[in-house]
Amino acid sequence: MSQTQEIGRDVRQGIRQDIRRRRDGSIDVDFYRARAAVLRTQAIRDAFRYARAQFRAPLKQWWMRLVLLPSGR
Repeated sequence: MSQTQEIGRDVRQGIRQDIRRRRDGSIDVDFYRARAAVLRTQAIRDAFRYARAQFRAPLKQWWMRLVLLPSGR
């Protein structure tokens, strides 16, 4: 067996071991669905945090100008 074939075999065995399965041998789809839902929620939360940070800085500067300039500070 060549080295390339051995590496391919090792990779395939590693992939098989990383798949979560139920007791009957079928793939545990519910586990992966739940995991995807958590990752999706985190991504949406991070996107909103980033957008809020991008919006908040200019708004804060505008508010400071509005409040501080008329008072003479």
